[in-house]
Parts: sequence; structure tokens; C-alpha cells
Amino acid sequence: MTKLSYTLGMKVFACFIAVLSGITAFFDGIGIFLANSYDFYSSSLAELKLAHPYLDTGMLTKLYGMRGSLLPILVISLLLFAISVIYLLCAAGHRPDTDEIVPNLQDKIPLDLYFAIVCPILLAILFLILEGRNPLADTGALSFVVIGSIILAILGLATLLTCVTRLKLGRYFYQHTIAYQVIRFCWKMLAAVCSTIADAVKSISTTWKIAVAWLVISAFYTMGGFGAIVLSFALLLVFCSMASQMQELKNGGEELAKGNLNYKINTQRMFPLFRAHGKNLNSISKGFSIALEQKMKSEHLKTELITNVSHDIKTPLTSIINYVDLLKKENLDGQAAEYIEVLDRQSRRLKKLTEDLVEASKASTGNLKVQLAPTDMGELAAQAVAEYEEKLENAHLEAVINGGDTPLFAMVDGNLTWRVLSNLLSNACKYSQPHTRVYIDIKKEKDTVILSMKNISRDALNIPAEELMERFVRGDSSRHTEGSGLGLNIAQSLVGLQKGTFSLEIEGDLFKAFVAFPATEPPAPPAEEMPEKEVPTDAIPMEDMPIEEMQEETEKGE
Repeated sequence: MTKLSYTLGMKVFACFIAVLSGITAFFDGIGIFLANSYDFYSSSLAELKLAHPYLDTGMLTKLYGMRGSLLPILVISLLLFAISVIYLLCAAGHRPDTDEIVPNLQDKIPLDLYFAIVCPILLAILFLILEGRNPLADTGALSFVVIGSIILAILGLATLLTCVTRLKLGRYFYQHTIAYQVIRFCWKMLAAVCSTIADAVKSISTTWKIAVAWLVISAFYTMGGFGAIVLSFALLLVFCSMASQMQELKNGGEELAKGNLNYKINTQRMFPLFRAHGKNLNSISKGFSIALEQKMKSEHLKTELITNVSHDIKTPLTSIINYVDLLKKENLDGQAAEYIEVLDRQSRRLKKLTEDLVEASKASTGNLKVQLAPTDMGELAAQAVAEYEEKLENAHLEAVINGGDTPLFAMVDGNLTWRVLSNLLSNACKYSQPHTRVYIDIKKEKDTVILSMKNISRDALNIPAEELMERFVRGDSSRHTEGSGLGLNIAQSLVGLQKGTFSLEIEGDLFKAFVAFPATEPPAPPAEEMPEKEVPTDAIPMEDMPIEEMQEETEKGE
């Protein structure tokens, strides 16, 4: 079978042939049975009418005239029925546009409903046939059999096809039945009851109190009278108190989930069970506060340690760099000149690493001043590219800025954002494939300005994008290029300080960096300066006035 044979038109045509041939074969079989019963093949029509005067003459005449063609019609009908049904069984669940089994609307009807309609009709037809009521004498029974057979053929074929489709889908066969849903619901209820009993047994230290209280309450209600009324009122107060205590515990949990570690639950008027739970929540809040304080203290000490060590390193490192510069001026040659060159390169690399380490520490702990202001991202990107123009030319790279023509303002710190762009351009110069382009795209999406930088990596990027933003991690695993592995981590921290987001994507050798900041309106133009007040031409300058008049003018001004 090809996909074309599974079209809707072919399926409808096959259904029509199957129903028509099935009904024909059914009634043809009844005709053959009656022809044999009344000896149609050995008696004449006149003899049959005389022998069976109670039969319907018109129907008897028609059936007697068709006695020779009943068997060929039966064979042809059965053959067409078999071919059409086999085709429909193969095509059930298939569609011409896919190879998967796809249920249709009738496959979503519970299978029980099909059997609930088909089975009564089938039993009624079988009852009439087995009861022995002659269709040639009882026209009412014949009409019911004809109509019932047509309905049974249509519904029976639909039931068969939906059963086949559900079998092809696997568990779909029994899951979409009312019986399965009822059994599943009962099973869940039974499992819930069993689990409740099991939980009660496990928590017997608490549940026995509730059980005793329930027995006492039941005893009071059994006695009835005034005691039951008083008990009902007391239970109302108890349940209201429990509801308020549970609400207090719920509020405490929500505050802890929000990060409010200073929130305390009032446990003074709570029942013992709820009071213990409230104290546990308060203890969790206290523990979190202590852990957070210790973490902040640890981060502060770590920052101080890095800063102090970096300053201690800078002092001898500066001396080394200065003395290396002095040695370079001595015009040494041969092996000594090479040694001096190595010392100069490595000392400056160590200086850059020290500076990056201090900057990364300050950025991660937020020890940097942030001054947010509306800034044109396109202009800032153009300035950064202009600053790195020489380095880009030396690396044989071409920077292309898209979207910078239309001013897009974001609320950022210009200095910190420039350092972010500087780090990204520095990485592009170090690790990009020569003779390629570095694309810088700037666009606005809803309330966010997004700046993306894309470049082709010289080496294979066999590392996840998230790991690249960690400290001391670089894309070149061989570590043969200069760099501290802190650039992207510093950029991420600086963007976070400005309430922005920094993300990376890697597609093969294509490296993408995305920086997003909240968009804002352009700054208002500065107010125009007020024109200076004109001085009368006949006024005498202050420096030319006599001392007495100068003092009078000064007093008037005051």
C-alpha cells in the first residue's frame, strides 16, 4: 500500500463497499437458506404457493426468481467484503502525510460506548433469527432485521476499525475506555486510603491523640443533648484557631521562600504541634541568616586577600618591569637580548593577570561604583571599535556594526559597559580566525536593548558556553595563547552590576556573545542659557568707581 491509498476518499469508498457487500452477503445467505428450506430448486412457483398459502406472494415470487443467482451474488459479495475490510484494517490510523499512527475523532470516543450500542442490536437480530420467525410471513420482523442490519454493519465496521487503530497505538486501546477510568479512579482511591493508613501508623506518636479526641467527640454526640451543643461550639473555636495558626505558618513559609530571613513566626498562642513546627521554621530562618552572614564575610575576606596580595605583588613586579626596561636600553645582543625579551613579555603578562584578578574580585562582590545613565549603545560600540582599530587590523579582522544608525539608548554605566565591549573585542582579536569579520549587532526587543558580537573561532570550541564564563577557563585547551581566562567572567559580573544579562552561544566555530540592558528614552536636551543682562552704556565699571560709591553699590546688591 502506498501513501496515496490512505487518502480520505479511498477510505470512505472502501467503507461504502464493505457495508454494502456485507449487507448483501448477509441477506443473500438468508435467501439461500430459505430457498433450500422451501425446496425452490425442486418445486414450481405454483406448487410453493399452494403448499404455503400463508407466505407473502410478492416476496415469494421475487425470491423464487432470484434462486439461480443467489450463490454467485454471495461469492462476489464475500470477496468484495474481504478485500475492502483488509484494506481498511491496513489503512486504519494511517494518513497520507505521515508514517505515524494518528488517532482521529472516533478513536477518542470511549470504546465501551461502541460495544454498548452494537451488542444490543446484534443480540436483537440474533433473537429474531433464532426464534424462527419466518421473514417471508412476518414483514415487521423482516423490516427490523433490514434496518438493524444496516445500522449494525456501519457501527460494527466503525468498532472494528477503531479497535485496530487503538491496538496499533498500544496502551491507547484500554486507556480510552470508561471501565479503565473507573477502575483507575477506584485504584487511586484505594491507594490513597492505604497510604493514609500507612502514614497514620508511621506517625502514631501524633495520630493517637487525634484518634482519642475523635472517640471522645463521638461519645458526646452519641449521648446527644446539651453536651453535644456545647461540644459543637467548642470544636468551632478549636477549628478556627487551627485555621489561623496554619495561616500563620503558611505566611512564614512564604516569607522564607521570598528570602525574608528576618520574618519571625509568633508561636506563643499555638497548639504544641504547630508551635514546634513554627519554631523549626524560625530556626531555619536563623540558620540561613548565619550562613549568609558567614558567606558574605568569607567573600569580603577573600576580596581583601586578593587585593592585598595583588598590591604586594605589584610592588616587586613594578621594579622588575622598570629594571627590564633599563636593561633593554643597554642594547644587549645575542642570547642576553632574547632573555630580556622573555622577561619583559612574561612580567607584563603577570601584571595584566594581577590587574584582571583584582578587577574580577571587585566585580563579583559588587565593590564598584555604578552610575547608570541613558547611553547610546551604537555610539558606545563605535567608540570601542575605533579604540581597537589597530589591534583588529593586526589580527586581520574587520568589524561590522549593524543597527548603529538609529540611536538605541539603554540605562547603563558607560565606563563599565565600555570595559565589557573591550573584553569582548580583546577576545576577538586573540582567538578569531584571521581574514574574517566580527559582527556587532544592536537591536531593540520590547523594553530591552540587545548588543550581540559574533566571530569565527580560530580553534575548535569543544567546551560548553556556560563553562567559558567561569574563571580561568579559555576556549583553547592547550593554553598556548596569552590571557588570564577572566575576561568573560569579568564581563558577566560587570553586566550584572548594571542590572543586565550576559549570555554566550556556540554553534560549531561560531562564537556569539549577547549583552542585554533595559531600554530607556534619550536624555533631555540641556536647557538653553539665559541671555546676559545688558549693561547700560553709561554705567561706570566697578573698578573705575570711587571707593565710597563701590561700597554703596555692593550694599544695594546685597
